[in-house]
Amino acid sequence: MSLPPEIIDAMLRIESQTVIREVEWFAELGSTNDYALSLAALSDIKIPRLIWTERQTAGRGRGGHAWWSASGALTFSLLVDPQSWGLSPVQWPKISLISGIAIATALNQHVPGQIVRVKWPNDVYVNDRKVCGILTEPTPQRQPPWLVIGIGVNVNNSFATAPPKLRQTATALCDEGARDCHAVDVLLSVLSAWEQQIQILAAEPTSLQATWQPWCWLREHRVRLTTATDVIEGQCRGIDDAGALLIESARKLTRHYAGTVRRLD
Repeated sequence: MSLPPEIIDAMLRIESQTVIREVEWFAELGSTNDYALSLAALSDIKIPRLIWTERQTAGRGRGGHAWWSASGALTFSLLVDPQSWGLSPVQWPKISLISGIAIATALNQHVPGQIVRVKWPNDVYVNDRKVCGILTEPTPQRQPPWLVIGIGVNVNNSFATAPPKLRQTATALCDEGARDCHAVDVLLSVLSAWEQQIQILAAEPTSLQATWQPWCWLREHRVRLTTATDVIEGQCRGIDDAGALLIESARKLTRHYAGTVRRLD
């Protein structure tokens, strides 16, 4: 199948201007993460690799949730080897966090004057509504494993056509004042910011807390964290350098590495 000329041009720009060594583009794909995971089993494959689709029909989010997307959304996955940056598997949860920071940094350029924040561990919000979700998964079929980072950004898929419940909690860049916002430009800015953040993480592993704080959507708000065994309510104090969510309750500060969190105000 021959690719549209604008896609060929975009692929060349990505491979020449970013850390990505090879791009695969699909008009439609079930899940970019599933496809990336299948590629990890191959012996001869170039990475970092970008798997990008115009339309994702079976996208997955955290906790097994489906990722809703429509025409105009930007959906892609990165297949990377974090150990090439000197990041051992024990540090990989931080990659999810810095991915959120990178995307917030990039999107801030496209909606100037709007409030862009990151909700722990890695959702990106614009004006208190979700604009991006991230799902990171190791490749179990490869040892040592690689990492798949799945990213969905609502760019030109206006939420005027979304299900009513989603319109209350999610948004797209075009709904927040972005003008002439092309998916390729957003993708290039995200990839550039991501490369910068992973280099910072590799060089300065203790800087995560300070980097996160200005972007934190939960900090100094009352939150409820639901884990497999407990429900914790209290005041969010941001994260620590290990990436744990800090919640202060009854004058006691607790650290949490997993769970679903919501803001109560």
